[in-house]
Amino acid sequence: MAGVFISGCSKPQSKKTKPEATAAADQSAAGDENDDKLPYNLREGKRLFNHYCAICHGESGDGTGQYYGYGLSPSPANFTDKAFMKTMSDELMFKAISEGSAGVGKSNMCPPWGKTFDKDEIECMIAHIRTFTGK
Repeated sequence: MAGVFISGCSKPQSKKTKPEATAAADQSAAGDENDDKLPYNLREGKRLFNHYCAICHGESGDGTGQYYGYGLSPSPANFTDKAFMKTMSDELMFKAISEGSAGVGKSNMCPPWGKTFDKDEIECMIAHIRTFTGK
């Protein structure tokens, strides 16, 4: 199972309402017609994120992936939350992806991806995740 990247300590959200995604997240998660205009690192990061991470975090990074509403505890991190993302340095995100979220003191539900992805691929994923907050 593609895991929970970094899980916050938030309560599971009601299945009735999904968090709002930012305009940047919507643009980033837009159809493939815009992808050819993105720099390589963002295209590759989006491809990897959508394949491995979106199942839990959602394609827009808002934490509402395929398992949303099924009681994942803690809930997958919401990468559209600007306050949360300000606490996440690129180094911390790299470690969380590489070692799994347990490697940074979070949930053990997100597996360590360090043997799956090389350094450049992880950096591409971080660049893509940063687009969810407009950065």
